[in-house]
Amino acid sequence: MTSPNATLELPAENGAESEAPLEEKVSEDDDLPKYSRSVYAAIDDLCTTELCRPDLDLTAHINKLFPTEQSLSQLDSIMASIDNEIAELDIELSDLVETHGKASIDGDIALSQALSAMNELETRIKSIRSKTQSSESNVQEMTRDIKQLDVAKCNLTASITTLHHLHILLTGVNSLALWTEGRRYADIAAELPTVLNVLQLFDGYNEVKQIRALTEEVRKLKDNLSSQLNVELRRKFQTGIFDDSVTDMCRVVSVLGDPLQNSLMQYYIDQQLSEYCVLFAEAEDIAWIDKIDQRYRWYVSKLTEFEKSGMSKVFPADWEMGRRITREYCKNTRDMLQLLINRRLGELDWKLLANAINHTIMFESLLTRRFPVKGEFSLEKAIWPVFDNYLDVFVAAHNKNLTDFLDGCATKIRNGTERPNKDTSIHAYPLPSSADMFLLLKKIITESSKLSSDPDVLLKKLIDPFRKCLRGYAHGCLTAFIPQTTVTSTLSSLAGVSSTFPTSINASAAAGILQNLLRDDGSTSSATAKLTPDQTFFTCCILATADWCAETALQLQTKLRERIPNLDLTAEMELFYGISNNALAVLVQDVESTCDAALQAMTKTNWSAVEGVGDESAYVHSIRKHLKEAVPKIRDYFSDRRKYFAHFCLKLATQLVNKFLGALFRCRSVSPQAAERLMLDTHAIKVLLLNLPSIESAIQTKPPTVYTTSVQKTITKVEMILKIVMADIRSPEDFVGKYVQMLPDSDSAELQKILEVRGLRRSDQTPIIQLYRVQIEGAETVLTSTASVSSMQATFKQVASMAAPIGDSSMRKLEKLVGKKL
Repeated sequence: MTSPNATLELPAENGAESEAPLEEKVSEDDDLPKYSRSVYAAIDDLCTTELCRPDLDLTAHINKLFPTEQSLSQLDSIMASIDNEIAELDIELSDLVETHGKASIDGDIALSQALSAMNELETRIKSIRSKTQSSESNVQEMTRDIKQLDVAKCNLTASITTLHHLHILLTGVNSLALWTEGRRYADIAAELPTVLNVLQLFDGYNEVKQIRALTEEVRKLKDNLSSQLNVELRRKFQTGIFDDSVTDMCRVVSVLGDPLQNSLMQYYIDQQLSEYCVLFAEAEDIAWIDKIDQRYRWYVSKLTEFEKSGMSKVFPADWEMGRRITREYCKNTRDMLQLLINRRLGELDWKLLANAINHTIMFESLLTRRFPVKGEFSLEKAIWPVFDNYLDVFVAAHNKNLTDFLDGCATKIRNGTERPNKDTSIHAYPLPSSADMFLLLKKIITESSKLSSDPDVLLKKLIDPFRKCLRGYAHGCLTAFIPQTTVTSTLSSLAGVSSTFPTSINASAAAGILQNLLRDDGSTSSATAKLTPDQTFFTCCILATADWCAETALQLQTKLRERIPNLDLTAEMELFYGISNNALAVLVQDVESTCDAALQAMTKTNWSAVEGVGDESAYVHSIRKHLKEAVPKIRDYFSDRRKYFAHFCLKLATQLVNKFLGALFRCRSVSPQAAERLMLDTHAIKVLLLNLPSIESAIQTKPPTVYTTSVQKTITKVEMILKIVMADIRSPEDFVGKYVQMLPDSDSAELQKILEVRGLRRSDQTPIIQLYRVQIEGAETVLTSTASVSSMQATFKQVASMAAPIGDSSMRKLEKLVGKKL
């Protein structure tokens, strides 16, 4: 028995087998016609039920209608509904077939009507085309005679026009011949342009004999007229009688054109300027440029007379006689002045030249307002450029003025007139003469722009005097007055400081300390000249002046580069910056020299007797005292130039550390306890130098990182050396290893100095030094060190040979000192 939900399987009708699956049916229907997707889509749209779909699965559909046996009770009703649907489809299909038959008949009827209309239209078009061709031929036949008449009319008109022109030409030539004899220039001026214009119309008929004869006759007429006008106008110009006939003759000359017109204009201009050439001839006193204004006044009165008397209206307007006379006057004046100045060049000075140029500029300004630029006529700088060839006088004069100015500045500084007073100012300031110098340079640049017609050319000539002035001020007014101090220099200190530099000393360095070595008293040091408070303030002012001059020179270079792109004042700016550094070095040397006595006391201390650490040494207290007195004053002087105070502190700290290291190398028999005492002193100096920028200041500021790093780097070496002095020396291998670890950049010479500070005897030093040379430097380094000593001895011998005039006793002292130290 089947389940109620089981799918009903229909038995085959009439005892036949069950219906085959849908796939087999589809395979059996493969021979049926195939249609496109659009056809199948249309069929799908027409399908109102699922039974009419071509892909219907009947078995599935029946199982859907009768899912259970109980549903078979509805079989009759379902069959009835299907029969009704089939009947409705048959009716719809019949209607569609009938409608399609009617549409086919209507389409055939419409197509036949369209073909008939097209045939009728083609017949009409052929008829119209034939009628058009017939009309065109009729029109051509009708207009053939009209075209012939039109051509005849054109030919007749051209003939009449030519005959009219010929009549005008014949009449005009005859009239001109009569009027030329009768000097009727007004009629000639009116008729001649017409005759010449008509004659141009016959240029294409030169092969006609009559036309060729007329052309020749007109040419002769023009030649006769030109000769006649040339004579009569010149006579009129000479007599100075100007009436209407002159105006008529000038009009005729305008028609005749060049070269008669140019010849007569030049003749009249020369006549008008003949008086000028006589009055201002080279031999006349009035001709020199000191009276150049009289030249210009003469022409202004002449031009005014020419215009007010009506002379300008006698000539045709296109002649521009006023402009032409003015241009010729400027040309003559330029040539006359050039010749005159060349012959009297010795009498020329820049003030006289400047006066002449100023008058010329004003005169040209007056001319350009009266005669503005028009075509080729331009009176701008018509005379002015003649003076450009002589502006070397201006350059030479201002070169001398700059030299005199520098001499005056040096004199003022020397006699104290311009020496700054620290009592009147709280900080250093540039010398007033520096501002005066740049104001003078600015004045010269302004004058050069006004004097030369091409200012940039003159400015290029002034660049060398400007460079000379800047360098002269730098050397003569700044470097020359920087206070000089005597550098404390001994061979012992040289040996100590040289530990931080290469061991070889060149000839120039040795020559610099030669005078300090060769003295009759046999001592090895020279006293340092201490700067007075006024000298210190003056040195700061020199530094401020040099710095301000460098900055102003940069501004001057930027401004001048707008006119001279390749200008370069870098060398001059570097010179001023160099002076600033030199002044700064003098200040540093002055302050650090105050600590020499304290460091000297450090070297004279019996360090072998020091048993305990205790407080800091007296020499450290002395150094602190000197720095507290000197540095705050320098800081106040550089209150508005903080960068230089920072450089001052950095250089001073570096110098003091190097001097301290040199003094340390001159100490002897330093025990470990003494080394600890020196370590404490070194730490005190380190703290002092780190706080140096803010020493004795109410506002404590952190020093720059660069300064702190530099001070710590230099003082660290001193601390490492003292640790080496305190190190155990019983094992040379351990000592050398520790030495290399603490001082990796050292050498055997510095090791020997440290061992001498420790107080070791030569015999005890040798094994350690040899071990260091073998393990660290190697044999090659040993040879190099020997070569360096030999080079130093050769250098001192060379310097000694240069100083032969000093005397034999001094030379022996020098050789003895050099031999002792080497």
